[in-house]
Amino acid sequence: MSVIGTKPGLLKAPQIPVDTHRMNATETTTTTFEQDCLAVLGCYAVRDAAAKAAQQDYAGWLDRVLDVPGVETASLTSIHGYLIAQGLIRFEFTGRSVGLQYQLSPQGRDCLSRQTLMISDDHRPADTAEAADSRSQAA
Repeated sequence: MSVIGTKPGLLKAPQIPVDTHRMNATETTTTTFEQDCLAVLGCYAVRDAAAKAAQQDYAGWLDRVLDVPGVETASLTSIHGYLIAQGLIRFEFTGRSVGLQYQLSPQGRDCLSRQTLMISDDHRPADTAEAADSRSQAA
């Protein structure tokens, strides 16, 4: 299969082994992909904290992460696409001289703090949700 206007082999979907008996991706590959995604989110979080500390006029936007220890550079495009599609990072085009810039979304920060890519339906901060649960159990 070829995409019009692209060279063969440039667009590659992640090769995820599938358990054809249960028709789902195997856990090992999903876990590796998830860990790679969390590593990229972690890089954005560290760079965000450093930029906030170093710049008084920090606008919250960062250059793209191009190198993550332990993550194959070739997979960063797929990881960024996934994180954007899931709403875990945002991007904006800031002009020709700068190009695309990224920032961690609140959902991305939440996933990073929980160390999982599972998106929570409850968008309240974790401490608020726990407090509400403890109040409802006490009643």
